[in-house]
Amino acid sequence: MAIIDPLVADELLPSLNALMQLTEQSPPLNGANLGFYRKRARVGGSKPLEDVPFGVAEVADGPGYRGFRLWLINTNPDAPVRPAVLHFHGGGLVMGNCQNSLPRMQSLANTLNCAVVSVEYGLAPEVRADEAQLQHQAALHWLTARATELAIDNSRISLLGVSAGGCHAVNLALHCADSADFNLAGMALLYPMLDDRTGSTVMSPPHQGKYLWTAEQNRYGWRTFLGKAPGSDKVPDHLVPARAAQLNGLPSTYIAVGELDLFYAENVTFAKKLAAAGIATELYTVPGAFHAFESVAPQSQLANEFNQRLLQALDRFCH
Repeated sequence: MAIIDPLVADELLPSLNALMQLTEQSPPLNGANLGFYRKRARVGGSKPLEDVPFGVAEVADGPGYRGFRLWLINTNPDAPVRPAVLHFHGGGLVMGNCQNSLPRMQSLANTLNCAVVSVEYGLAPEVRADEAQLQHQAALHWLTARATELAIDNSRISLLGVSAGGCHAVNLALHCADSADFNLAGMALLYPMLDDRTGSTVMSPPHQGKYLWTAEQNRYGWRTFLGKAPGSDKVPDHLVPARAAQLNGLPSTYIAVGELDLFYAENVTFAKKLAAAGIATELYTVPGAFHAFESVAPQSQLANEFNQRLLQALDRFCH
């Protein structure tokens, strides 16, 4: 049955209906079905762009973390020194991969004349929160240590976190601010997953989180990542961006989220906390838009404006 929802933007409804019909028989996201969702994520996505080069580098095991891959997009050691974006893909902390977002990152790198390094971080439950943070720190260290050979300007490295990748990006930025050993140029977050309490001890209105990423799925993702029940006082603050007591030292930040997204309230709250801490912050909200709408309806006018605003934010950070 077709979705008729007056809150969803009219131009998004056809694409949303097509996706919901395609996935209506999908099993619930849980430990028993996680393999199904990971396999589906692997076979999805678009083909890489032919005119923007990419490659893969291996980061070796380190103290407290397993090795992982980095996807190097539009890196050219023979080009003039350029900015770089360190990218963290989405997937609810338990699934997703760099390959699905490869064409988008290639297009972004080409448009901004920058390099993009996409982190193939470990997924929960195999890799939980503490180890994941060490992987992200290792990714930034790997990149900065090879800046000369990759023709990258270390003073112009920004973070880009999409959905669950937003959790990883903010946690890395918090580490950089706490350790004071690296200054990021900026941070862009698309509907970031920031608060384990959303959908567990803090409930969203019914119209938020109705499509694509629900409260039930959010509880599963956080529980699997944290290794304990989300929303409780037993969750360590340093693992969850929204729980961070200190935000001073974070870079200029751009946050974009749809008003029907489960993460809408936590994103707005985080933006206000950033601004209160004196961080230059831009919040862009999209009426009638659900989680990851620009990927579901990439040809829509809303998606085009959403993507253009992201490019503008990253361009400010990079240049």
